[in-house]
Amino acid sequence: MPDIRTARELFPATRNVAYFNTAAVGLASTALDDAYRAYLDEWLDQGLDLVRGDAAGEVARTAVARLLGADREDVALIATVSNAAGLVAAQFGPAEPGDNIIIGEREYSSNHFPWRMLEKKGYEIHAVPFRNGGIDPELVAERIDDQTRLLAFSSVQSATGHRSRTADLGDLAHSVGALVFVDGTQQVGALPVPAEELAEIDVLSFADHKFLCNAGRGVGYCWFSKAVQEWFTPMNAGWKAGRSPYQSFYGPGMDLSPTASRFDSPISWLAAIGDQAALAVIEEFGADAIYARNRELEAILRTGLVESGWEPLDLPEENRSSIVAVPLPDGESAPLLAHLKEQGIVAAVRDGNLRLSLHFYNDEDDIERLLAALASPPHSGRR
Repeated sequence: MPDIRTARELFPATRNVAYFNTAAVGLASTALDDAYRAYLDEWLDQGLDLVRGDAAGEVARTAVARLLGADREDVALIATVSNAAGLVAAQFGPAEPGDNIIIGEREYSSNHFPWRMLEKKGYEIHAVPFRNGGIDPELVAERIDDQTRLLAFSSVQSATGHRSRTADLGDLAHSVGALVFVDGTQQVGALPVPAEELAEIDVLSFADHKFLCNAGRGVGYCWFSKAVQEWFTPMNAGWKAGRSPYQSFYGPGMDLSPTASRFDSPISWLAAIGDQAALAVIEEFGADAIYARNRELEAILRTGLVESGWEPLDLPEENRSSIVAVPLPDGESAPLLAHLKEQGIVAAVRDGNLRLSLHFYNDEDDIERLLAALASPPHSGRR
């Protein structure tokens, strides 16, 4: 496999900016550009090849399954986390007195709002306060009971970078017979999903436009455990859910796929072409090499911030990810982001934190550029 440090050459934006915003939108590679241009040229000359678009989605499904160390038959194509959560929420009938759902208090809305809708069916929603920027098993244990029906959380919190103890949380939920729904958008592609974590998850949903490096939108992924595949009804079933999709356009018959693809939603063919290309880049350099590089860069960034007087959210090693968050005083975020932009640095503010997200196309020079800009921020009393 090629040296992971040469991956940067495939991402032209790195020549112009120091990019710390993959947690919002990943950078485009030249491979992605080539794939889109070729497909668009063909579309202009001959019409859209939708069969090739669907085939690209199948290639991407297989590639994502390899990233997870999972069977492709357990992966559905569902564009967004909120759609996947809505599908799961639709499986719940009217609540019995005391039935409850547990979510994180500061959870991202795609993994928050769908569960709040279950209040209309009588479910109690227990919002667990965050500790160190994320959901903590000890605090969940204080609230979970034998009437908890579902625990929902992000494996990595988008505002703080807190990496959840997914296996411990899943074990807690399963001990009382509750389902486990995980938003893995800020983890998949950036960090491994260990087998012991996947074993304690029932539904793992994630998008493609961040650490999978294709912001075309319209394709996303959802891994389902075998148990929930047998239980769930695919309320969103359309022609893509058929055993043979291109023979499932019309009734009166209904022959659904025996695999998780019966939960598929129609995809953006253009985005699928992009996902195929973007995931091929990840496979070219190797997931393990990407994960190791991301951990290396995160450690360098965290150390540099501390030495510069910009104290990041202090997380135990097991709770760290490729996102580093620096709490900001009120009113500091807008001028700071503007200052960084002037210096050619792209970052974000989320929930009161300067959010710095790293991926394998970053390097030490990016970090030095950022630290130099932070050394003289506007309107700041920091040293």
